[in-house]
Amino acid sequence: MLSVKDTARSLTLTGKPRKFTITNTGTAPALAVIYAVATGSPALPTGTTTLSNCTTLAPGASCTITVTPDATPSSARGDTNPVPVTLSVGGSNTNLLSPTVQVVGYANVYQGGYVFAIDDNTPDTGSVGGKVAALEDAGGTPVPTKPWSTSNDDVVASTSLTDGKANTAAILAFYSGLELPVNHAAGLCSLSSNGGVSGWYLPAICEMGHDQAGAGTGCGSAGTPLAENMQSNLVADGTLTGLPPRYWSSTQTSTSIAWQQEFAIGLASGTQWAGNKAGDLTPVRCVRALTY
Repeated sequence: MLSVKDTARSLTLTGKPRKFTITNTGTAPALAVIYAVATGSPALPTGTTTLSNCTTLAPGASCTITVTPDATPSSARGDTNPVPVTLSVGGSNTNLLSPTVQVVGYANVYQGGYVFAIDDNTPDTGSVGGKVAALEDAGGTPVPTKPWSTSNDDVVASTSLTDGKANTAAILAFYSGLELPVNHAAGLCSLSSNGGVSGWYLPAICEMGHDQAGAGTGCGSAGTPLAENMQSNLVADGTLTGLPPRYWSSTQTSTSIAWQQEFAIGLASGTQWAGNKAGDLTPVRCVRALTY
């Protein structure tokens, strides 16, 4: 997976070129090694280019195919069934390889969720990193509403504004043996297998949005958010619509209070609230880090 090149939208969308390495593991030279978009595959997105130094490969030798993305992603924003581009790579006397290419920006779907954060600083021999929000609220249909916990006087070490994964681990450890995971927000994310993948967690408040209304979360404003977030990169432009009023974050602010996010269309929209951990019943939207 590659990031689009769109630094006008965000300085994180650098469009770093990434490489496939092809190695001759046989005992004879691989002859006339070439590549092309496979028959039946979608075309490479507009502006994306490829460059190869593959010709003849001696036994044990390697060559590379470099893919350089542009501003156009492989699929439409919000398309929940994106089809990656498949390349066909091989020589006149070899088997064929079928590596895939997917160029993504915010709100494209990858690994079971909508991309809202991208890390293009990963090694160029692998995919980008980043974070995705689940395609659906946690807990099945009809969507359940959950308390943050069933007790409102517990001090859990889950105060990070940006690391929901660490917050969730702290919450689960604290309530292990005290509450069933299905009974509280972070536990519901830990049980999720949305998109057929695992590793979901309850996001921290600044992974969810910015502090547009001055609630005091410390998440910054729409123009200068503390972190890439769901409100700015998924909800503001209408990719995600029809969301319930508020969602739990994993960020606790006191013994009885945890932060909530209210999503709304519009870049300068969205509000963050202090919610009663046991008294408020709120739906849950989980997040996971991309594996690459």
